[in-house]
Amino acid sequence: MNLFKSLFFLTLIFSLLGATNAQEWVSYQSQQQVNDLVDNGDELIMATDAGLVVMNKTTLEKTIFNTSNSNLSNNHIQSITQAPNGDTFIGTYDVVMGLFDGSDIQNVIIPEGIDNPNTIELYDIEITPNGDLWVGTSEGVFRKQGQDWTKYDETDLGEFFFKVWDIEFDSAGDVYIGAQNGVHKFEDGLWSNISSETSLLGYLDAELFFSESGDLYFAGDLDSIGRYDGENWELYSNGGLNGSQITGFTEDVEDNVYFNFQDLHSQGYNSIFKLENNAWMPYTDIQIETYGFNSSYYHIDDQNIRWLNNNIYLSANDNGSISSTSISSTTIEYNNVYRIHKGLNGDMFFISFTSTNRIAVVDPDGNWSSFELPSSNNLLAWPIAGDILFIAEDDIWLTSYEGLYHYDGNEWSLNEFEGCNRLALDSQGKIYVAATDRIYIIENGIISEYNTSNSVIAVLEVISGLGVDADDNLWIASFSWDGDNVIQKVAPNGSWTTYDGEDHPVIIRPEGDFHFDINGNVWISAQPGVIKFDGQNFTNPIMDNISNLESYKAFSIESDSEGRMYFAHQYGVTTLLDGVWEELLIDDVPHVNSSTRSNIKFDDAGTLWWASKGYGVFSYTPENTTSVFPEVTKTSNFSVYPNPTNNFTNLQFTANEKTKVKVYVYNNLGQVVSSFDFGIFNQGDFQQVIDLGNIPNGVYSIQLFLNSFSSTKTVIKY
Repeated sequence: MNLFKSLFFLTLIFSLLGATNAQEWVSYQSQQQVNDLVDNGDELIMATDAGLVVMNKTTLEKTIFNTSNSNLSNNHIQSITQAPNGDTFIGTYDVVMGLFDGSDIQNVIIPEGIDNPNTIELYDIEITPNGDLWVGTSEGVFRKQGQDWTKYDETDLGEFFFKVWDIEFDSAGDVYIGAQNGVHKFEDGLWSNISSETSLLGYLDAELFFSESGDLYFAGDLDSIGRYDGENWELYSNGGLNGSQITGFTEDVEDNVYFNFQDLHSQGYNSIFKLENNAWMPYTDIQIETYGFNSSYYHIDDQNIRWLNNNIYLSANDNGSISSTSISSTTIEYNNVYRIHKGLNGDMFFISFTSTNRIAVVDPDGNWSSFELPSSNNLLAWPIAGDILFIAEDDIWLTSYEGLYHYDGNEWSLNEFEGCNRLALDSQGKIYVAATDRIYIIENGIISEYNTSNSVIAVLEVISGLGVDADDNLWIASFSWDGDNVIQKVAPNGSWTTYDGEDHPVIIRPEGDFHFDINGNVWISAQPGVIKFDGQNFTNPIMDNISNLESYKAFSIESDSEGRMYFAHQYGVTTLLDGVWEELLIDDVPHVNSSTRSNIKFDDAGTLWWASKGYGVFSYTPENTTSVFPEVTKTSNFSVYPNPTNNFTNLQFTANEKTKVKVYVYNNLGQVVSSFDFGIFNQGDFQQVIDLGNIPNGVYSIQLFLNSFSSTKTVIKY
């Protein structure tokens, strides 16, 4: 067993035992899109970017399985397949596979012969009629016969082989793979490239599909789609479409073949194409017209019901009767979230890429909704420029490359300024808007500005930071690409103070929202580290302690009422209090991409929200604000019985010292549905009874807190 497998199984064992630590993050990752599905007649079992979604085809009710409520090692499920005996197998992006038994993932396996466990990616899994498991990966294709694994790579598939994106098998059980150098067939123990006499090549993806007639369709080539009848290839022009953006084929009950085309930035293209008279023609109906833009998956079932997935939304067309639902537990459409904003009413806004012209909002009670943006192609194409300022339901401001939008409760209006990005509000209601080379000021409906002709604003090339402190001082950061850096303060009386990077060498690429802690310190992100100004001196605490930290990034900054600092990086959060550094790392975020930006913001309840441009949204709630990292109090022998239960259950645990005992019960969305505060316990063994009679039947997580240490068990309520 290699090191990678050993580490995985250790992790799995600990998760099964319910072992956790005090640093608990709750995932709100978007399911984002359907990558693959199994249709068993009554249900659609869908592999998504953030879990396994099981949906009843009649009621559209769903259950989501992810790392928080199952044995999954990774929320990104790339492939799912059904064996000839009816067993359902899933494969996660980190090349871990298992049997889905309807309630959890069992019989977890990992291919043997992996070259680099840190970089390998899984693309597809299939099970042939003889029971062999085939796995398509970035390192080649793996085959499992019984307990034995065989790996096929460049030696077997040719020197120009690059990744195996898709696997299919024909009625005889022969295996076909779609790869960079075309389509390969495995027959009688040997591989052959059956497309070598054509121009077909796979690019970024390579979709294969066997129709009822036995023809094999191949997409992924930039210019052509191929159809293979077992002897000859026929090539079809894509009609200007990029073949790598063809995300799948399907077939109706009349044996018509369709493919789905996904391109968010090409709204002129139809999403669905149908093979008619030996040519691929745009196909549309009321479902596609309503929901088809940027569709991710198109599936036609045995009853000719058409299922169309568009980010987190799934619609069904049953002979013209259209129904729609969400495959997600939130309204976050995509996992690339650029900015978090807390409205003055306590709502949290998550600014992200959107195909529905809406962004996700969660209110203080945990209810998710969507906020509609003004109609603008630029808002869709460039969400990274956007910032939102929610003052009231009838007073909302939004920045974009087109300028500054304002919503008055009825409609949006646009101030056509040069491209705007950041917003700040002072205690008197004055709004500051950062543009490329000036600051716009909106006060009592009157617009003015700071620019190089009417102020001492030191615009270099980019205004990169903005903020207003408790005394209504305006802070502005600016830098040039050749290394000049400036931070400026504008007092309410109009006086300017300039801090130049030449005089203060730690001022390097100041960028982001200024943050002001309870001690009067001014903070802003730097490249690298973080800039701190105590009123006299500028320092970079992160760079001064880089050898002890997981990351030197500080993309976003927050602090709590005790003065503990929180610095967002690509793997989670680093904290600092009284010279003590701690890490709040997120298990579901891989430690592979040092450039993934993140953003953090506390809500009114003290929960810290973390969002990134690559891995979605997570939240962390400190047990209290006075001591996020107190001395760990260990527990042992934590058990829950009876389990399953229909009402009461007993908690048994051991406390090794005097401790405060609390219990939280979470549903499968990570929401607290019940809580118990048992007070102070002395050292010893204890048993407590909790009543679950007031919550619906289902699978729940019971989290026991002894001071800051926590341990979690899963319980079934029936």
